[in-house]
Amino acid sequence: MDEEAVSELVKLGLTRYEAQGYLALIGRGDATPAETARLGRIPRPRAYDVLASLAERGFVTPVSGGPGLRYRAKPPNEVFESLMAVRRQELDQLAERSRKIVAELQPRFLEGQRRDEPLDYVEVLRDPAHAVQRVERLWNEARNEILAIVCPPYLAPPEPHDATLPTGVTIRVIYERSLLEDPRLERLVRTYARLGEEVRFGDQLPLKLTIIDEQSVAFNMSDPVEDDTSVTTIIVHHSALAISLRIAFETLWAQASTFEDVLD
Repeated sequence: MDEEAVSELVKLGLTRYEAQGYLALIGRGDATPAETARLGRIPRPRAYDVLASLAERGFVTPVSGGPGLRYRAKPPNEVFESLMAVRRQELDQLAERSRKIVAELQPRFLEGQRRDEPLDYVEVLRDPAHAVQRVERLWNEARNEILAIVCPPYLAPPEPHDATLPTGVTIRVIYERSLLEDPRLERLVRTYARLGEEVRFGDQLPLKLTIIDEQSVAFNMSDPVEDDTSVTTIIVHHSALAISLRIAFETLWAQASTFEDVLD
């Protein structure tokens, strides 16, 4: 059983047993539920339900005219176009619900903005995926300059071939030298350097930090109780803090090694 294919089918909306059942059938003309259970490593009592569900969703079709109940897989190009149509419909419905809830909540939000909030310029993000997306948005909103310090833990580094940078801004990044011990991360940094990022390296950097246009800063704080992989991302939109942290960045930048020095 191709585990990678099973995983991809699950991501597209099938259950694991449905994915295993469909893959078991595409390599042969047709099969009984018992044969499908054996080939697809599905518990035999579940095979009938799984095949009935696949038939309802259009992935398999019953074979008539023979002894006993048999099923045949439909061509992938047919079933996946149908599956994508269903997913697109679900996304359209989700978008419509989102527009409705935004229309309902926006007046309440605006009403709340009329009240004084002492820390409305501070964002606290505890979900790593949300934090990565929010910092990426900060980078893409930059107009003039991005300064960053990058050190472990690395929450969600892209693959080197997927790396991109905002255009029209100056980007300077200090990476912790230990990053070069990971070949994939080293390739990623080389890619960023080719894309125009100014790169330097330091030892035991104190804090993962991003400074945007001397207006906003984002930094990670490790949980002092849990392990180092548990972090909270704090974003502060305050120019005085951004300018102060820029001074710290410039000090570390002056002490850091260039890419050429590290390679030598």
